[in-house]
Amino acid sequence: MTQLNLWQRIANAQKAVDYIQKEKRNGMNYSIVSHDAVTAKVRPVLVENGVLYYPVDIQSAQDGNRTQVKLTVRFVNVDKPDEHFDVPSLGYGIDSQDKGPGKAISYAVKYALLKTLGLETGDDPDLDQNVKHEPVAMPAANGTPGASKAANRDEYDRLVRAIRNANGKAALEKIYKDNITEIDALPPDFLDELRVEYNDRLSELKQKAAA
Repeated sequence: MTQLNLWQRIANAQKAVDYIQKEKRNGMNYSIVSHDAVTAKVRPVLVENGVLYYPVDIQSAQDGNRTQVKLTVRFVNVDKPDEHFDVPSLGYGIDSQDKGPGKAISYAVKYALLKTLGLETGDDPDLDQNVKHEPVAMPAANGTPGASKAANRDEYDRLVRAIRNANGKAALEKIYKDNITEIDALPPDFLDELRVEYNDRLSELKQKAAA
């Protein structure tokens, strides 16, 4: 029986899965394709077709609370291990504690899988049209385009700590009101991250109040 080569196996995997649904996470007002969703769809198909994948040549750099990772994802024919190809990828992970490297690696691996299998992603049109989502809890702020991330990092970290330590909805809202000038001076991507922190903390406080 003729064994399939690696490229034939990848082609069969591409036939088996062609779409991954985006999902909304708690506290976010936009949809994402998560690492777990991609792994859940892709790994069983690659296993079935005798393809192993893993990251190699990982290089990382740290800039404050942001980790940047450059790596290669290697795809291997399990029946002929010397037959492989490599897909380069980049990933970023922002975390004020110790999860940045893991987030960055997951991001890079996720996109290598998406591009290798040529997968489509997108929102469910029915959800967009028929479901009324709650508005973003944190009041609108635009941030300051072009603002220096290095110059604002200490301020951003201070606000994150304050949000995470807020002991009630009123305290959380007061943090925003008392720091609106500083918040609006943040770079837009810092502001997006702060909004997620704010909304996550608000959800936690609501859950505690309902318990």
